[in-house]
Amino acid sequence: MNSMASPRSSAGLARWASLGGILYVVLFIVGVILMFSGEPDSDASPAKVIAYYSKSSHRDKINIGWVVAGLGVFFFVWFLSSLRRAVRRWEGEDGFLTALATIGGAIYATLAFAALAVNTGIRTMSDDTYHHTVYPGLIHAADDTSYVMHATGGAGASAMIIAATLAAMRAAVVPKWAGWLGVAAGILALFSIIFFPQAAIALWILIVSGLLFARGRDAQSQTVTTG
Repeated sequence: MNSMASPRSSAGLARWASLGGILYVVLFIVGVILMFSGEPDSDASPAKVIAYYSKSSHRDKINIGWVVAGLGVFFFVWFLSSLRRAVRRWEGEDGFLTALATIGGAIYATLAFAALAVNTGIRTMSDDTYHHTVYPGLIHAADDTSYVMHATGGAGASAMIIAATLAAMRAAVVPKWAGWLGVAAGILALFSIIFFPQAAIALWILIVSGLLFARGRDAQSQTVTTG
């Protein structure tokens, strides 16, 4: 008698994990709004910057935004795992596009995490400085550095989007016109230093997240019907 337990399918978990893409976009946007809404402009006077960041309530709002946006990236990792599973199924035995999509998404998530950490750590550092001193120059540098860091992750997002889209097109999972739109979104992601391409990344993730969830539901329904 075989006492080894049979492996359980992760299809149900992967289906719900696919919704992580939607949660990522929503939470990241909410978190960024909390982090940056009401802050002085980049060309504001040092006195205005010091006055804003000297208030603990403003620093608390930044920290809350950091947690919310970071939670969004956490859910993106779940979405990425679900996406990897789908791409591997579409691609078959080769695995090249599966690896490219996974590595690209991991790079994107890593730089997003790093950008949030750098920005929040520097902008709230007056909590731990002598007399809670605020350094306007460092805060300006934190904003620029975190933006460029996150935008650089667009290269990883580009690889993820193009690889996943090509795999879906080859497997005839999506119409060709929709596939080429996905490829165009991936190309746009390379230029994430401009704000608009970042919106294209978010839109692609929202659409694919919903499609993966819907297809997972259909697959489960077929299994129940034929079972």
